[in-house]
Amino acid sequence: MNTSINPTTTTVTDSAVLCSRLQQLEQGICVVNIISQAACGEKSLPKVKVELDGQLQDSDTIKGSKIRWFPKEPLNFVNKSKQAISRTLNAYGVRWGDMTIVPLARLDDLQQEIESIQIEWQKDLDAMLIDFDNLVSDWHMNNLDVADIMRRYTMDKNEFGGRFKLKMLPPVAFKPLIDENDEDAAEELANSMLDNLYNEVAKMASDVYERSFFVKDDKGHKVARTRANRRIKDSFKTLIEKLGGLSFLDSNIEKVISETERVLNSMPKTGWIEDNDLAALAHWTCVMSNADTLKNHANDDLVDYEEEVIVDDFGVLGEEVSNNLDEDLSSVASNQVEQEIPQIDSNSLSDEQFGGFGDFGIVDDNDDEVVEIPEIAEEEDGLFGLGF
Repeated sequence: MNTSINPTTTTVTDSAVLCSRLQQLEQGICVVNIISQAACGEKSLPKVKVELDGQLQDSDTIKGSKIRWFPKEPLNFVNKSKQAISRTLNAYGVRWGDMTIVPLARLDDLQQEIESIQIEWQKDLDAMLIDFDNLVSDWHMNNLDVADIMRRYTMDKNEFGGRFKLKMLPPVAFKPLIDENDEDAAEELANSMLDNLYNEVAKMASDVYERSFFVKDDKGHKVARTRANRRIKDSFKTLIEKLGGLSFLDSNIEKVISETERVLNSMPKTGWIEDNDLAALAHWTCVMSNADTLKNHANDDLVDYEEEVIVDDFGVLGEEVSNNLDEDLSSVASNQVEQEIPQIDSNSLSDEQFGGFGDFGIVDDNDDEVVEIPEIAEEEDGLFGLGF
């Protein structure tokens, strides 16, 4: 029996696979972009003298100072909406450069969630503008030493309100300009998306691991759970849906989905998840939380892990074991949004618009991280903003 492989047949098969992936990219996904802009309530002062080492310095090389004429706290809703949008895009699509690629099959659901965020954003904006005069007046009264300067740079309410925008642009078809015979370019395109997908899923799994399998004790030390509510399995729903929506990038993704579902289905249907069951679930989460081990498992390069492990084997970070961590996970879920909404930092907001949201590290998606807005050049009466 001849078991040799025909090189020509292999080449044709590979080309067909790449062609199929390209067709599915063009027919099955779109590019989504969301514009967010806001005024930050600060103004760059004209040339001023700066005191350094007890002496006033007057040099063109020293930048002037800013004055905050509007309080920061009422602007917290801006960062809240950015966090929500970042998490939502991360759940539905995958970053590719400065764009977010979303499967067409999930576009309607994404648009509905973005619309809900926009509605809440608009309510918060309207409430702030209704109280604009009082907020400005109180802020000036609380800073009487510089109130006169604040009044000089305070914007009109209508102008201030006009600086805020949150809009989802019409989705754009994905049509890469790649020659049908350019297999290298086609493979590079598909693999770049696939790498981003694995990296993002690994980051999400890492967040699930940290948030779901460990808590802090009364001394603030991170300790491992010894049992967990069955709702811990809900944390994997977003991961599975994200992988499933882009599974055409690599047929091996189905192996990851199947193994995840197998582990989840092996958990007890009633009562707590504990002992070896909790260890097995935590162990598989660790596998998913590393992009390399995730790819290896998808490519059958990883030996199946042994589920019969001792209860605390998943404590790979060396934490102590807690014997009093059987609380209902609903309390964790209810606090999640509250924990991940940061306060707006005046240093993280500037009066310019810039494009490209960058990685979801926030968002992206560790649920406990702050979205970092890079420092950019100041301009008189500008905007700060971002494109997702």
